[in-house]
Amino acid sequence: MLLLYLNREEKMGLDQPDLYDEFRRNCEASRDALISLLREIKKGGKRIVGYAATSKSTTVLNYCGIGPDLIEYISDTTPIKQGKFSPGTHIPIRPHEEFVNKYPDYAVLLAWNHAKEIMAKEQKYAESGGKWITFVPKVQVMK
Repeated sequence: MLLLYLNREEKMGLDQPDLYDEFRRNCEASRDALISLLREIKKGGKRIVGYAATSKSTTVLNYCGIGPDLIEYISDTTPIKQGKFSPGTHIPIRPHEEFVNKYPDYAVLLAWNHAKEIMAKEQKYAESGGKWITFVPKVQVMK
């Protein structure tokens, strides 16, 4: 069985170091683009919050070194997460009501795999001028 998987990986080119070098370069470029964008927005005096305190976003925030200096707080609907901090980066996690009561200028969509549902749910945010920052598959600002 192991040989079957090894053969499959070889056919996919997963045994080639260049593939992993390219992956690393892509990760670094994405990290640098996201940090640069957030710093540029903050320099302009705009508010940035995170949307959805997900486990996968914890990995991204830690890898990028993004903390409360760039993201004011993370909005989340899960009561058990509220009042706590994101692991490693110490960004406060606050109730969704805070997001709705005082919309930020920008929201980093940390649950990128649910982008369609979240953006549909938060149409009023976009209508009020709020902008989404996404970083998967690439860093971009969306209305």
